[in-house]
Amino acid sequence: MATTTKAVGDLFDLIERKPDLLVDADLTVERDGVAFTVRGYDDLVAVDLPSFGAAFALWRDRMVGGPDAAAALAAAGLTAEIRVRGAPVARLGTDAVPSSLAKRLGLGPIQLFLDGALLAVTPRRG
Repeated sequence: MATTTKAVGDLFDLIERKPDLLVDADLTVERDGVAFTVRGYDDLVAVDLPSFGAAFALWRDRMVGGPDAAAALAAAGLTAEIRVRGAPVARLGTDAVPSSLAKRLGLGPIQLFLDGALLAVTPRRG
């Protein structure tokens, strides 16, 4: 764990010495047979997953903890928005307003969108 902490600390030191990042990306990523998109719009990186199962798997297997990821994004001037089926369900980084529910759940400084979660689980017509 000390290696990870040192690596994250080194990353923060490096990022804080640089100007804010701008991201321009339009990717389709496949992980464990599940495809999802990553799109960058200047200081927003949107990760759109096909299901909550895919979102939970990605969160569970992350290399950096939620608080560290949020801090790294904020230090770089970036915001990540997690979407499920196009509906925003969580945001972390610069423009996130951490929710008390996320803190109580131990997720760290993450903004949760309950209305987005409801949209994500609602069956689509047509």
